[in-house]
Amino acid sequence: MTEDEIIQAVRERYPAGERPPTAPPEAVAELEAAVGYPMPPLLKRIHLEVADGGFGRWGEALSLTETEFRYSDGERLVEEYLGWRGAPGHPPSVVPLLTWGCAIWSLVDFSTPEGRMWGWDPNARCPEHGEALFPEDLTLAERLQGWLDGTAAFPRAPAGPYCTER
Repeated sequence: MTEDEIIQAVRERYPAGERPPTAPPEAVAELEAAVGYPMPPLLKRIHLEVADGGFGRWGEALSLTETEFRYSDGERLVEEYLGWRGAPGHPPSVVPLLTWGCAIWSLVDFSTPEGRMWGWDPNARCPEHGEALFPEDLTLAERLQGWLDGTAAFPRAPAGPYCTER
């Protein structure tokens, strides 16, 4: 799917009235300043053109602004990110996107324009360092397509070493 097709599919999957309003540009700028990298263009378009959170798996992507209603177990995206940022081995460019439940998360790497995906699963820890964070072989567009067509699987740690402390 092209970026425009993904945007349209997200709009159709979460019709107006069933999704939150879009985010203001200031909220995007706040998160980008905290992360130190620009938001991947597709994610930025979704937040600015479609909905500020409330999309993705079970409509649980975190919002940049929403504090009254929760679209996930987390806080506003910038606050959730700041909580993750200081964790040992956590790359500062990797930003939480949504939870799958059971402490499993999908995260997006802002240092990559395509938004490379990362997973967090405390049951799939690095044997040497105990890390639960691992890169996935997916882009944000591929992850969104899986959510939209119902084929997305839980984040899975790759075989072999994936530790960020190598």
